[in-house]
Amino acid sequence: MKLKEINRTAIQAWSPAQHHPIYLAAGTSAQQLDATFSTNASLEIFELDLAEPTLAMKSCGAFSSPHRYHKLVWGAHGIDEEGLPSGVLIAGGETGNIILYNPSKIIAGDSEVVIAQSDKHTGPVRALDVNLFQ
Repeated sequence: MKLKEINRTAIQAWSPAQHHPIYLAAGTSAQQLDATFSTNASLEIFELDLAEPTLAMKSCGAFSSPHRYHKLVWGAHGIDEEGLPSGVLIAGGETGNIILYNPSKIIAGDSEVVIAQSDKHTGPVRALDVNLFQ
């Protein structure tokens, strides 16, 4: 049974369990083309509202990105502090980038959403994870 859907060629990450409402981040997938052959890339956040009867998920924010992604991880770091109420969204890019985004700013429509960025890898970043104990 299908509850909700998003028509995107994207890598996805769910918001942390302690975050309410529940969000889904979708970043344009690296090395993939959609049906329109578009070369644009974006990072979008959708709200999961199971009370809404439609299949479509409501878009809560979008950021036009110069990067395409192999991996997205949404960590709870900073969620209890004032500065990062929605945690941190970490992306691994196709050109070796690791980018940390502030999902609260993406939802708010802010243009300054990047927290930090590293370009030290020589190849694509295909795997990421968050250590909850550090």
